[in-house]
Amino acid sequence: MHLSDGIHALDNACPYEGYGLTTGYLTEGVLTCAWHNWKFEVSSGECVQGEESVTTHRVDVDDDGTISVSLTQHDPQAERNVRLTSLRQGITDGYNGQISRDAIRLLHASANPGELVWEAVAFGAPRGEWGWGHSIAVAADCLDMVSNGVFTGTERAFPIVHAIAGIAEEAHGEQVGALAEPATELPSNPAAALRTLVERELTAEAQSLVRCALRMGFGPQDLHPWFLQAVSDHHLSYGHGSIYVQKAFQLLDHLGWERADTVLPFLVTGLVSGTREDLLPPMKPFMKALQSTDLFALGSVETDTQWTDTGQLRHSILDSADRTLPLTAAVQAIREGAGVDGLLDVVVAATSERMLRYDVASEHVLADDFNWLDITHGLTYAESARWHHARQPGPESLRLALFCVHLVHWTGRYEFRHEIGRRHEIALPEDTLVGIGRTLQREAILGPGSSFLVQAHALKSAVAATNESTRSGNDISLRAVARYLQEKDHRRYVAATVAQSIAFLDGKGDTESGQ
Repeated sequence: MHLSDGIHALDNACPYEGYGLTTGYLTEGVLTCAWHNWKFEVSSGECVQGEESVTTHRVDVDDDGTISVSLTQHDPQAERNVRLTSLRQGITDGYNGQISRDAIRLLHASANPGELVWEAVAFGAPRGEWGWGHSIAVAADCLDMVSNGVFTGTERAFPIVHAIAGIAEEAHGEQVGALAEPATELPSNPAAALRTLVERELTAEAQSLVRCALRMGFGPQDLHPWFLQAVSDHHLSYGHGSIYVQKAFQLLDHLGWERADTVLPFLVTGLVSGTREDLLPPMKPFMKALQSTDLFALGSVETDTQWTDTGQLRHSILDSADRTLPLTAAVQAIREGAGVDGLLDVVVAATSERMLRYDVASEHVLADDFNWLDITHGLTYAESARWHHARQPGPESLRLALFCVHLVHWTGRYEFRHEIGRRHEIALPEDTLVGIGRTLQREAILGPGSSFLVQAHALKSAVAATNESTRSGNDISLRAVARYLQEKDHRRYVAATVAQSIAFLDGKGDTESGQ
């Protein structure tokens, strides 16, 4: 381009979608892309409106008027640093296009996927007002998808950017929260101390304790039991407390334990701020019965690998409105040798059955607080409880499994008030269970989603169904998730919130959710 100060050369492609800048227009040294109005200083390539600058190239004019252009060759390490800086800015601004372009360029430069996601984790962890949310689960699952080969090559950008963008969305516009300094020493029983601090909702003190343990070199095998104890005291946030602990530790498997001091203190925040649903009226009958159950004695019962459900446990979960019958049946199953794994197998099958017969029309009942995102938690909570049990068997993981029994039963509350819908028969592709699961995980990433929340549940459910089906050899959970992905979520969240607010302000709100 010939300006008053000389001739300039710059890349023709606008970074937004690659449209040719030669179709744009020039005003006082600023080139505007006609397609999306991004603007660039011609002399430097600097982006003055938009997200990313363009590369300029040296121009020489010989005495005879011959013009030659020397293409700029970027130093690979310098370019990598530039792209990392740009990625951080894209995360800060919440610009998914910028995040995508930088992530792909960095993958081309052989960047480690975990290092890219770490940039988002480092930004998002201290900005979660209530601690980690769905984004930590998505980040862990997305990195698992990369390491398991669900996406390969440049396509790895799909789960990587999905993970980064989810964290950026939850953290965008939030202020950096307080982080307590590490304690100078640990109490004689630090696990019990953390449990008490979380119970008393003393966030700073609990953070301080965890950070002290990390400074002293405690590893994942040391700290997992601490968090399991704290998270199993309550049916926490519809099972999310248990799930987020699992995913945080899995995420650190990818990022490296040396980054635990960024991840775990804000996991504490989430446990402290979570809803203790076992204290709410709907769960009181179940909790009264659970409190009279000796979990230590129950957990010591030897597992019978030949145990199978006679149908009693499944019936109590799926078809009875009695709020204590599922616990009674679960305890009996454990005494008969089901073990935690056998119990959770029935939970997963019951959850899947509920998803297959769910009536999507209920998504449009604005006054009802229920939709089938609630049901999917039965899969993810059960997978989480199984993960905890495998690492730390005992009364805490058994309690989580019994909470799962309650959750799946409670997600039948719509069915208890309405006629049960027909069971939808879902055809799966001809493939191994692992192969089908990978297909569903890809669909959860690539398919349509109305919001990050909906896609987060789709992805978590697809991952859980894959793991559960390959363990049991039963494809029912894959069929359930396949149906969920086909139907997606029809809930009108804003309209439902308005309807519930009207009911509350008009004095029609119900004191016991779902009754």
